[in-house]
Amino acid sequence: MDLVYSPILFLGGFLGGLYAANVGGGALVGFPLLILAGLPTHSAIATQRFSAVLLELTSAIRFQKEKLLNLKLAIGLGVIAALGSFLGSNLVLAINERILNLIIGIILLTVSVVLFNRRKIGLKEKKVTRRNLVLTGIATFLLAIYGGFFGAGFGFFIMIVLVLLGYTFIKSAAMGRVIGVFMSTTGALVFAHAGLINYTYGISLGAGFAIGSWIGIGFALKKGNEFVRGLLLIVVLLSVLKLISGFFNINII
Repeated sequence: MDLVYSPILFLGGFLGGLYAANVGGGALVGFPLLILAGLPTHSAIATQRFSAVLLELTSAIRFQKEKLLNLKLAIGLGVIAALGSFLGSNLVLAINERILNLIIGIILLTVSVVLFNRRKIGLKEKKVTRRNLVLTGIATFLLAIYGGFFGAGFGFFIMIVLVLLGYTFIKSAAMGRVIGVFMSTTGALVFAHAGLINYTYGISLGAGFAIGSWIGIGFALKKGNEFVRGLLLIVVLLSVLKLISGFFNINII
């Protein structure tokens, strides 16, 4: 069956990579396709995380090529994210998954409303204060713990945190991908140790992600920060819909 689903996963990854490189949310495409391919839930989560490494790494390389990365800050936050992700991937969840998804969906929706009502945020770079850097480090660690458990919404949250720190949407997306490399790699190693990754499906999905992300970043750079802002809003709203509908056991996405 691998030969049947691998091309479908590649195509889905390509389409997901077109937007996920800029605003996150690759799991919106990847996870349902892996379930469709017949993987159990835990294996689908693990395989999605493995494929995300290829997405994040390719995207980070493209952004670095375009000289849009504050690489020192991104790597520093990435190390913090790796620690949080390792902790999150190994802890037993203390709160019901359905309730947590509902809470995350509501928080995402609230933050998005605030963010998009403040029209100037993310369009011009601002001076970054030391206090904001400390708060960003703390937020990254906490988000990575959550990302180690579930991952849904991590890319959006880390991007929003970086925008509020003072960076533009595009530069926030660039640093978010480097942070994602550290977090996804850490999670993938934990899942690999547990023997949960389907590498054939993961490579098929990840290759699509990689090619789609390279093209998607080039398109976003031509369109600018306003385009990325709008794309982020669309993907966040779709994620909110998925998270909240999942709480009520309604499979919409």
